[in-house]
Amino acid sequence: MTELNLPIDISVVIPVHNVEDYLDECLDSLHRQSLKTAEFIVINDGSTDHCAEVCNKYARLDNRFIVVHQECQGTLIARKRAFELARGKWCICVDGDDYLPFESVLETEVSLANKYDVDILRFDMIAFSEDENAIKNYLGFRKEWVGSIDTPLKIIQEIFANGTVGWGMADKIYRTSVVKKTIAELEEVTLICGTDAYQFFLICFYSNTFRSVKTELLYSYRLGTGISNGNVNIKKFASQSQILNIPKYLISFLKTQGKYEEYSQTIQKLTTRLIGQTVSRFHKLSVEESFNAFDYLFCNPEIKLNVLVALQKLYSADPALLARKVTKSCLLQPKKRRIKKIGIFYPRLHNGGVQRVISMQAPLLREHGFRIVLFTEEVTENDYSYTVNFPIVVLPRQGEAKRFKALDKALVDNEIDLVIYHASSSPSMLFDLLTIKLCQRYFVLCRHENTTQSLARNSTFFTQFASTYKLADSLVVLSSMERAYYRSYGVQTSYIPNPFPLSVNIEESLLRNSLERNTESLILHRPEKKSKSRHLVWLARLENNQKNYKEALKIFQLVSMTEKNVVCHIVGKGETNADAEYVRNFIKSKNLQDNIIYEGFSLEPEQFLEIADIHLMTSTYECFPMSLVEAKTYAVPTVLYEMPYLELLKDRTGYISVPRHDVAGAAKVICELLRDDERRKQLALDAKSSIKDFMASNPSHIEGWLKLIHSLENSDSRQSFPVNQDFVDFVNSTISYCQEGINKHREEILRYQSLSKRYQEENNRLHAEIKSHQEELLYHRERIEQLNLLRKSEYDARMIERYAVCRDFVVQLCPLGTKRYVLIKKFAKLIYGLIKRGCRDESNRRSCDIVGGG
Repeated sequence: MTELNLPIDISVVIPVHNVEDYLDECLDSLHRQSLKTAEFIVINDGSTDHCAEVCNKYARLDNRFIVVHQECQGTLIARKRAFELARGKWCICVDGDDYLPFESVLETEVSLANKYDVDILRFDMIAFSEDENAIKNYLGFRKEWVGSIDTPLKIIQEIFANGTVGWGMADKIYRTSVVKKTIAELEEVTLICGTDAYQFFLICFYSNTFRSVKTELLYSYRLGTGISNGNVNIKKFASQSQILNIPKYLISFLKTQGKYEEYSQTIQKLTTRLIGQTVSRFHKLSVEESFNAFDYLFCNPEIKLNVLVALQKLYSADPALLARKVTKSCLLQPKKRRIKKIGIFYPRLHNGGVQRVISMQAPLLREHGFRIVLFTEEVTENDYSYTVNFPIVVLPRQGEAKRFKALDKALVDNEIDLVIYHASSSPSMLFDLLTIKLCQRYFVLCRHENTTQSLARNSTFFTQFASTYKLADSLVVLSSMERAYYRSYGVQTSYIPNPFPLSVNIEESLLRNSLERNTESLILHRPEKKSKSRHLVWLARLENNQKNYKEALKIFQLVSMTEKNVVCHIVGKGETNADAEYVRNFIKSKNLQDNIIYEGFSLEPEQFLEIADIHLMTSTYECFPMSLVEAKTYAVPTVLYEMPYLELLKDRTGYISVPRHDVAGAAKVICELLRDDERRKQLALDAKSSIKDFMASNPSHIEGWLKLIHSLENSDSRQSFPVNQDFVDFVNSTISYCQEGINKHREEILRYQSLSKRYQEENNRLHAEIKSHQEELLYHRERIEQLNLLRKSEYDARMIERYAVCRDFVVQLCPLGTKRYVLIKKFAKLIYGLIKRGCRDESNRRSCDIVGGG
C-alpha cells in the first residue's frame, strides 16, 4: 500500500450519499487500482443507509482512502471539502454509484495528464443503463469532440454557450492547483443537482488550457440512479430545480471579478439551457405530482420571465395541460392588497362590442376613484375617443417572448393592483395570467363569448380554457345561465351585466316620438333625404360566421323591394377591407344606392339609433349585445334571430324574433312593422319598459364590479365551488353524442365532397376532350378552305388558258364583224358552260371525299 512519504500524483474525490447498493463496486474499483501514489478522498454526506460502514471498511483495508463523515450538505459542499484535502498534482471526480473499469485507469490518467500538461484534460468514458434513450440523450449532451482551447473565455463559451462538450466533471482530469483557486469562490449553499455546471464553470474560469483527446474508456458512468438522471418524481424535481439558482451564483461571482459584461452573453445562453432541462423534467411529471413542482420552477425570481418563455414554447400547443399542472400553486395565490389602480386589457380598442364595453367601463371605474391604465396590442386612429383620456400600454403581439418582459414591467411601473382581462379565448391568456399572478396582482377574466355556441362548434373548448379559468381570481360572465354552468365546474364566477351608454338619459331619449324620428342631427354622407323616410339600422362588426352581415344585406334588399321610402343603414367594419368591399359591391350590383347606405365604422352609434324606426340583429349567437342595449335605450323595436337565453330578452318584450338564418321571415316581419304604426309604437313602449325593468332588477355594471373588488380586497373571492359531477357528466355525455352526430355528418359531407371532386374531374376531362375535338374540327375546316382556294386558283388558270386558245382559233376562222363570228361566239359560250360545269362537279366530289375521310 501507499507509503505516506511518497508524493501524491492524483487525488480522487468521491462524494457519497445513500448509494449503498453501488458503493462497494465503486470503492472496490479504486482499491484495485495499481497506482500507489494516489489518494481516495471519500466524503460521506449524511447518508442514512449503510454507506458509512462501507466507507470505513475500505479505509481500514487501504490507507489510500481518506474518509470524512459530515451532515448532509449536498454534493457541492462535499466536493468542496474533498478538494480542500486534495494533495495530488492532478485530481478527478468519481460518483459513489460509478466505478473505474480496469485496474490501471489511474496510471493511464496520470500518464495522459503529464503528457499533455493542460489545466483540464477530457478523456473517453462509457455510459450504461437499461434505458437506451437515456444513454443516447446523455451522449448527445456529452458530445464526441477532439481539440484544444487556450483561453478561459473561449473555454467557457465553447462548453457552456455552444455546447461543444458537456460540462460533466467525471470524464476530466484537473490540475489541482487550479481547482483549489475555486474553493473560496463557491457559495455555501446546499446544491445537490447541477453541481457540475456550477463548479466546472469556476474551474474553467481559472484554467488557461483545455484539451479533449481520444483514449481508452477510463470511466463507467451509471445512468438512472443519481439525482440528475433517471425517472423524474416530485422529490427529485425539488432538488433538480435548484440548478436554476446557478446563474445567480455565477453572476455574483463574475461581478466580484469585474468580468460580468465579458461573460454576460454566455451566462444568458447557459441560463436558457438550464431552464430547458428543468422545464423538460417538469413536463415529465404527472398532473398530480406537478401541483407543487410549478413553484420550484421559480426558485430564482431573477429568471422568472425566462422560465415563462420556456413554458410557452413547450405548452403553447396544449395550454390546458399546463393550467391543470399549476392549479394548486402557492405562488399564484393573490397577495392581499388594496386595489387602487386597475389595468384593462383587450387586443384592440376599436370596431367591436367588447371595445364599446371598455369605452364605458373605464370612465365608470375612474368616477369611483380608481386609476385606470389601458393595455392593448395596437393603437389606431379609429380607437374609441375615450382612449385619449387614459394612459395606454401597447404590448407586443401574442406569442412573442418579449411580451412577458413588457407586461411584467408595465405592471410594476404603473403599480397595477388588478388586471381586468377581456380576451377570454386568447391563445396568450394563460401565459398573460401567469405573468400577472406571479407579480401577485389580482386577475379577473371577463367572458364575452357564448359558451353553448363554443361547445357546439368545438367539443374541446371547455378542456382548453376551463382549467385556466379556475386560476383566475374570478370569472365574470354576462348571463345567469353561464354563471350556473361555470360554477358547476368549480370555477369562481360572477354575473355582471355590461354597462349601459353613459351619455344617454333614458327618460329624455324615450320622449322622442319613435314614429317621427328627427333626422336633422344625423350629418352623414348619403343621398338627399326623402320625405317621411323610414330608417332601418344594422349595427355590428362585418363578420359572417356570427354576425351574418350578408344575410342582413339580403333582408334589407327584400324590404327595399317591397316597401317605399325605406333607408337601410349598415354600420360597422370588418377585419379587412374585403368585407366593406363586398357590401359596396352588393349595393351597387343590386342598384340599391337609394335604399341601402354603408356607413362604415362609427364611434357614435347612437346617432343612428336616434333616427331608427327598426333595429335589425342577425347574429347567430351573442352574450350581451351592446347594440341591443342601445336599441332598447333609444326605444327602437328590434327584429332579431332567436336567442332566448339572453338576459335582455328574458322578458320577451320590445322585440320580435325569427328562426336563425330565416332571411325571408325577417324581411316579412320588418315589412309588417313598417305598415303597422300602432304595433311599432307598442314595441317601442315595450322596449322602454323592458330596459327600465332590467335596470331595476339587476345590479348595475359598476355595482357588480365594486362588490367584486371589495371581495378581492378581503380575500373572500377564492371561495371554492364544489364541482357538480352529475351536471358535468350530463354535459360531457351530451356533447359527446352531439359530436358523434356531427362527426357522422362530417363523414357524409367528406364523402359527397370526394364524389363531387371525382365528378368535377370527369367533367373537366370530358370538356378537355370536347375542346380537343373542336380544335381538330376547326383544323380540318381551315384545311378544306385552303384546298378550295388552291383548286379555285388552278381552275381559274386553266379557264384563262382555254379561253385564250378558243379565242385565237375563232378569230382565225371567223374574223371580227362577220356573221360567222357571231354564230361561233354563241357556240363557244355553250361549250364553255359545259366545261365549267364539269369542273365544278369534280371539285365538289373531291371536297366530299376529304370531309368523309376526316
